[in-house]
Formats: sequence, C-alpha cells, structure tokens
Amino acid sequence: MRNLTFGFFDDSGLPRDTRILMFYSFETEEHLARSGILHYHVEERRFVGPRHDQELTTAALDFLSRAGRLPTITT
Repeated sequence: MRNLTFGFFDDSGLPRDTRILMFYSFETEEHLARSGILHYHVEERRFVGPRHDQELTTAALDFLSRAGRLPTITT
C-alpha cells in the first residue's frame, strides 16, 4: 500500500459518539488506485461490514487514534 490517506464522513447522519464512517484511498504496488469506506463501531471497538485487509485496518485504527476519535479505555 502506497500513498494511503484517510478522511471522515462526519455529515453521514450517524451519531459520532457511536459510529465513525471514514474513507480511504491508496495505490497498490502494481500502481492501481483503490478506495473505499470503513465503518467503525465505537462501542464494539471494531470495524463492521465486509472484511478488510489487516494492514488497512491497522493503519485506520492508528489514524483514528491520532485524530482523537477513539475513546480512552478506563479501568
């Protein structure tokens, strides 16, 4: 994956405190453009919908964390 970028669909109509919709785009090693939408369920702490590549979801979680969109876990 090269040139991986993420962004938010904050005006999706979903409550921001429970669900996050985000888009992604990247270029494959074969120089093919790929893009799509990820749907993250905050309370369940997981992506819902079709299965996605582990590298993509790991990078997406890092993006969400850096953007301050993941709640901190309290014990």
